[in-house]
Amino acid sequence: MELKNIARGIAALGLAAAIAAPASAATVNISGYTNGGPSSVSVAAPAYSGGAGQFSGTLDGNAFTTFCAELTQSFNFNTNYTYSIVSGTTAWTNPVYLGLSRLVTWLAANPTFNNSADKSAAMQSAVWEVIYETSGTYNLAGGTFTATSGTGSTQTAINNLNAQWGNINTTLPTLFADKLVNPERQDFLLTTPVPEPEAFAMMLAGLGLVGAIARRRSRSGV
Repeated sequence: MELKNIARGIAALGLAAAIAAPASAATVNISGYTNGGPSSVSVAAPAYSGGAGQFSGTLDGNAFTTFCAELTQSFNFNTNYTYSIVSGTTAWTNPVYLGLSRLVTWLAANPTFNNSADKSAAMQSAVWEVIYETSGTYNLAGGTFTATSGTGSTQTAINNLNAQWGNINTTLPTLFADKLVNPERQDFLLTTPVPEPEAFAMMLAGLGLVGAIARRRSRSGV
């Protein structure tokens, strides 16, 4: 998307922070891992060791894929659960919302980083990294959240993905990270292609991206 079109879209949206839309209910049924497996990882803070990867299932009867958005609860496959769909600006802090939105946008443009059980486990680890890391820098090998695997091919996938944070962190989001929330079951990531206008404006204004885009426009003459 050209910077000129992005800036026009921002102007149309307005920069005033608005109240996020209320959560809506949805029926979620997770049928299994998208890429088989799963591959296993071990993570710290919160501690977890076991399967990781992208899930496939249905959301109100429609096929969708998702990643786990927490490490402290569980769920069963092929079981209907009622979840609340919570706007990303409500569900996450601004840095987490932006980080996840950048990550899912980057993944959509680089699907080969999620086309096997090993790579899917690495991608799930990256989702957890954005959610749980508190140091301000994403690094699966260091910081307050880390991820490793005793399986060589999975560790290689983790290492390869870990080398991509520079690209991920400079991705302009075109997909956005909302959250499926159930107080008694594992929460999930919900990717949406079109954000609510107030959510997009809030994210951009809160993180100073409007000024950054304007400076890029000035330098590039668009």
